[in-house]
Amino acid sequence: IAYTYNEPTIFAEYAMDTAELAQRHNIRNVMVTNGYITPETIPEVYRHIDGANVDLKAFTDQFYQKLTLSRLEPVLETLKILKKLGVWVEVTNLMIPTYNDDPQEVKQMSEWILENLGEFTPVHFTAFHPDYKLTHVPPTTPNTLFKARKIAMEVGLKYVYVGNILDEESSSTYCHQCGALLVRRNWYRISIVNLHQGRCAVCGAEIPVVFA
Repeated sequence: IAYTYNEPTIFAEYAMDTAELAQRHNIRNVMVTNGYITPETIPEVYRHIDGANVDLKAFTDQFYQKLTLSRLEPVLETLKILKKLGVWVEVTNLMIPTYNDDPQEVKQMSEWILENLGEFTPVHFTAFHPDYKLTHVPPTTPNTLFKARKIAMEVGLKYVYVGNILDEESSSTYCHQCGALLVRRNWYRISIVNLHQGRCAVCGAEIPVVFA
């Protein structure tokens, strides 16, 4: 069960009750969240949550203050706490042209993720589409996403993806040790290729993966 679209922290009590019931029936629970939550409440809210996909919207406090009327540091703190609690953590960065797509910012964010969350943390760079109050901003080009993915992987992150565009190569999962294709993704079509019982079927490397 994914708690998403509306920020799940808003309906935390409902999500907590649902997640507890779901776990009794061996159903996994995932929060898709902006990560803006007080540290004191995280252990309780996430007690029955298996994974979290956190929107790290940018890596400058200026962006957070101007576009979201919030701050960057609390989101970074949430990511660190979730990691410490053993919640499966993934990071999504919506790349908005001229706002948060500077290569140096991508590099700094990737370095922070590597240092604080680990090299196997899945990171998703996704395309922005003009809407609401940002209709004057052009959509993200695929090349911008590919460059961000390259930067993150050069920093040392092993599982980096692009999203909101159709590109099978950069949406699929490869073994961090031998490079073999493990999971092929083409939009919503997903197939397991060389992944067997959590290991690469080609080289035997243990793959950080959670099966629902």
